[in-house]
Order: sequence, then structure tokens, then C-alpha cells
Amino acid sequence: MVQKLCFKVSCILILLFSISCVSGQQHKKPEFTKSKVYPVVSCTSDTNFSYALFLPPDYEAEKPCLVFILFDSHGDGLLPVNLFSAEAAKNGFMLAGSNNSKNGMPAEQTTAIYRSIIADLTSRFTIEKKAIYLGGFSGGSRVAGAAAITEGGVAGVVGCGAGMPNINRKPVNKFSYLAVAGNQDFNFAEMQQLDQSLEQAGYQHHLLVFDGTHQWPPNEIIPDIFTWLRFDAMRQNAIPVEKNEINSFIEKNDKEAGKLLAEGKSALLLETYIKMMHYLQGLTDVTPLQAEITKLSADKEVVAYHEKQKQILAMEQELQRKYSPEIQQKNAAWWTSETSKLRLQAENPGSQEMSSVYKRVLGYLSLNCYMYSTGALKQNDLAAAAKYIEIYSLVDPSNAEHRYLAAKVAALNHQPETVFDNLKQAFDLGFKDIMRLKSDADFKPYQQDERFKKLLLVIPQME
Repeated sequence: MVQKLCFKVSCILILLFSISCVSGQQHKKPEFTKSKVYPVVSCTSDTNFSYALFLPPDYEAEKPCLVFILFDSHGDGLLPVNLFSAEAAKNGFMLAGSNNSKNGMPAEQTTAIYRSIIADLTSRFTIEKKAIYLGGFSGGSRVAGAAAITEGGVAGVVGCGAGMPNINRKPVNKFSYLAVAGNQDFNFAEMQQLDQSLEQAGYQHHLLVFDGTHQWPPNEIIPDIFTWLRFDAMRQNAIPVEKNEINSFIEKNDKEAGKLLAEGKSALLLETYIKMMHYLQGLTDVTPLQAEITKLSADKEVVAYHEKQKQILAMEQELQRKYSPEIQQKNAAWWTSETSKLRLQAENPGSQEMSSVYKRVLGYLSLNCYMYSTGALKQNDLAAAAKYIEIYSLVDPSNAEHRYLAAKVAALNHQPETVFDNLKQAFDLGFKDIMRLKSDADFKPYQQDERFKKLLLVIPQME
């Protein structure tokens, strides 16, 4: 009897030990290789959400790591993680790019996505809570700003190509803001105005401008973004103040300032000093820079330059007011003529400033056409949608979105040949959102068609 009892106890112990081992395996945190990009890491709290991940080469489990969470406008988390990984490696930042957050989502949903990502990173890794930074492009920039305002615990935001969301409430805590925009971005004026508002509100801020359109920042400006993040982390006491880094930044920009001074480019010299002051505030004495800024701001050439910029901005806003209503009121023939005129101005080699104005106007009209097109589709007004999409293709011919929307109109009109013709054109123009295409209910009747399956095979080649 005793032997039988001992045997039963042994079996129970073995069984409990086995269950414990299995349970331990299930809850064991997965290992991630440093310096490697992971396209999909599912959030443990909600596996419907995932993010692309990069761990810097100096990541250590027992040492808190700086964090940069990114939101793409189309839910392509891998894009910004790949874009920023080289500089993140040099500067000790962990990257996480949301694979779910995209334009058109309600704020409650994007906030839930952010919460899942930050909770997952916190459970898997040792993160520096004083240095949690958010960034995004276009609608993703507004998502980052919304999370910083409503959730708190965010040290700073890097907003690319769009400013803050329209949230009528005070932030949980103040955060730094680095605005990044192309000089041909249709949101360029918005970013300038945001920069001025942040100055008046007493925020740590700066506006970085590059030569480009509405896009994630190009490679040449990314080191400046990470210098800002590093300096801000120093201000937050998240990392030690590194005098060598600060001196290197000063020497580089002093050299640039000396060159601009010798060339008599006072307006650009002023911009360089303003950048230095914004970056260095709270890290070193900026009184000499403030004195130079005050002096240059009164310079006649600089005053004239700023007055000209105001006039250009007023002209751009007037062009927007003029053309925006015509999307609804004028037909494609009228728009064919007008877009030809606008494009000639945009390609004018004689004036880079005026060329940028017209490029921004075309970008602004492209966004408006998209909104009118999708709005008409939601109302099931296919005739109006078709008209807006045609204007969209005239305003922004290289954009794949208008061909995708045209395919949706054709699908709703039961025109399979036109569906596949437009989808092919969309792919030729760079469309690659496979998840969107596969989940789009309008294309469900066509998914078994061999032409549909053949199109999907293009995606892996493009990635």
C-alpha cells in the first residue's frame, strides 16, 4: 500500500513538473538578436497588433534602452525601422514600427495600438522610461502627437510631414517636438506655423527642413534627427551629458556658419544659429547664440527675406483657396488645362522658391482629390468618385492611389477587365499594400481570378 502511494505521489510530482516546464516554455521571453531587423513581432496582449523591431548592438537586458516608436501612414512598420536602423545602431536606440496604425483609423484604435506596443516592449525589454520617443509620417505623425498628448510618459515627438492632431486638451506632460518637412510638402506651411506656436508656448522644439516632398525624411537628414533625440535624452537625464558629442555638433555648425557669413547669406546664417540654440538649450550656455540671433533678426536683408516669405505663403494659401472648390465644380477637361499650367510653374527652373510653391499646391490638391474620391465611394456615389479620381490622376499622375480607387469603382460597377487594368497600373506605380488589397471587400468577387493571384505574386519581388 505504501509503495502504491509513493508511486502515485511520484507520478503526480512528475506530472506537475512537466506542466511547470511546459508553462515555463510558454512564458519564456523570446530571444532577439541585436543589430537585426524583425519585420513582425506580435504583441502578447493582443496578437492582432504587431510591430517591426530593431535592437541596437549595445542593448543589454540589465541596462535601460532609449526607445523610438514609429507610425507610418500606411501601417508599414518595417519602412521606418529600416530607414532609421543604421543611425539607431550608432546612437543606442531601440526601434519599433507599428504594422497596424494607418490613415483613416479612429483615435481610439490608434491609441490602443500604441498602448499594446509600449506594454509589449516594457514586458520584453528593459526600456528607459525617461526616454520614450514617438515619431511618424503624415497621419502617423498625428498619431504620435495624439499619444504624447493623451497618454503621457513621452519625452518627445518627431513629426514628419504633418503636425499635431486636433485635440482640445492639455498634454499630460510637456514633451519636446522636432518637426521635419520637405520644402515641397503640401503641409510645409502647417509645420512652419506649428514651430512658431511651440515657440510661443515655451516648448523645446525645432523645424528641420529638407529638399523634398511629402515623404519620410531622406537619409542625409536622419543624423540630425538622432542628434536631436540624443541631446533631448541628455536633457531628460536619461543618459549622461556627453561633452564630446555637444562639442562636435558646435564645431560642425560653427564651420557652416563661418561659410555662410563669408558668402553673405545672412538669412541662412540666422537659421543655422537658431538650429544651434534649439539643439543646445539646456545643455550649455546659449546666451552668445541668442545675441547673434537678435542682431541678425534686425538685419535689413533678413527682414526683407522674411517679408518675402510671408508674401509667398499668402500667395500659396490664396492658390489653395482658389483651386480647392474647383475639384467639385469643374470637369476633367478644365483640370487638364489647369494642371498643365500648374506643372509648368512647378517645373520652372528660374525660381526654386516659386517652383516649391506650385509643387506644394499640387500636393495639396492631390490630398483633396483623395478625400473627395474616398468620400464619394463611402456614399456609393460612383459617378462622383470616378470624376474625382480622374482629376486626381491629372493632379498627381505618379500616385498609385488613384488607380487603386479607380479599380474599386470598376469593381462596384462589375467591370472585371477595368478592375484588373487599373490594379496593374497601380502596381506599376508602386502599390504594394497586399493586406489592404486582400482584405478589401470590393475585390472579394475577384480573388479567385488567376489575374488577381498573379498580381499578388508581384509583392514579394517589390519588397
